[in-house]
Amino acid sequence: MVVLFLMLNVSAALAQSSGVCLDSDNDGWGWDGSQSCRIENAGAGSSAQCIDEDGDGWGWDGENSCLATAAGPAAGGSACIDEDGDGWGWNGSASCRIQAAPVNQAPVSQGPGNPPNPGVSGGNGRFNASRDLVALHFDHAPDRDDGHAAAAALAVVRKLGLNVQVVSATYGVWSADRYVPESVSLMNSVWGSNWLDAHNSHSMSVEQATQRWVTTLSAGGDVWIAEGGPSDFTAAVIQNIARQYPEIQTRSRIHLIQHSDWNEDHTLRASLNYVRSNVRYVKIADGNEPNATADFRNFSQSFVDGVTRSQYGSAWRAAFSYLSPYEKLDFSDTVELLHIVGTSLNAVATVDDFAREFIY
Repeated sequence: MVVLFLMLNVSAALAQSSGVCLDSDNDGWGWDGSQSCRIENAGAGSSAQCIDEDGDGWGWDGENSCLATAAGPAAGGSACIDEDGDGWGWNGSASCRIQAAPVNQAPVSQGPGNPPNPGVSGGNGRFNASRDLVALHFDHAPDRDDGHAAAAALAVVRKLGLNVQVVSATYGVWSADRYVPESVSLMNSVWGSNWLDAHNSHSMSVEQATQRWVTTLSAGGDVWIAEGGPSDFTAAVIQNIARQYPEIQTRSRIHLIQHSDWNEDHTLRASLNYVRSNVRYVKIADGNEPNATADFRNFSQSFVDGVTRSQYGSAWRAAFSYLSPYEKLDFSDTVELLHIVGTSLNAVATVDDFAREFIY
């Protein structure tokens, strides 16, 4: 027994000193005597095996989220994961078309006659205004176009009777120095006191968002995030839910809609990887470009005149004071909200269409 004990200790010491990585369960990770390690013959790209526990095509390699699905030509060598069945997916670095999607097919929320957002969810994968919560996130850093988007969102929320939580200053660390303080007055003018200030009360905003989301999820609803900026704030809320309510399956019950490469590029990489792994992450076409989303950046004098005289006139006048429409008319972030509620491009394609559908 003494000899065996000495042999085991010598073996452990050799493993530690030589760096031998012992992989007992053949998962691509092992133990070198002092810390976890990657096996030497791990494949290229991701040095360790991609473990996909929920079978959704995404996994974890020990350090980063990874694609567990076999690579395909549609995504340039990486699998194109289409979670909501709209013909568009995500290949790990960019939006992509699924192989079966026709070349001219637009996302389902923009196509005529298609139901909004089929996919994985607590219910049937479609937005349900009677039970679900919409989280409207505005970064207000550095662009003032959030003012126009806030006024536009107010009209959609009231027209459709949506249950919402509004959060301002959801910027990431890479754009925090360009936060616009005047946004506080703008948000008060549009939303009154019904919004969270993540700039002046970040921790409290994270906690209040956590409790509101958990209340919705516990009642059987889903949470849909119109991510009008980076995803650092969202990551903080999801992590808080995971700590306080580990029984909640955020991966299938929280839906994040993102449309901007800039927003992703200004999110901490760890935060972006975290939300992609822990919520249903949906990337749609960029609302800042002419494409499958509505064009809410084209100036229209009839729009400016009409909305300032409408029932939402005070909100739009505050938004135009915040950012003059003659400098730029832009509520492009609203395409995410329209994707959530399923408004098609046939119904709303321009700023004047938007006014006719939701304001007048």
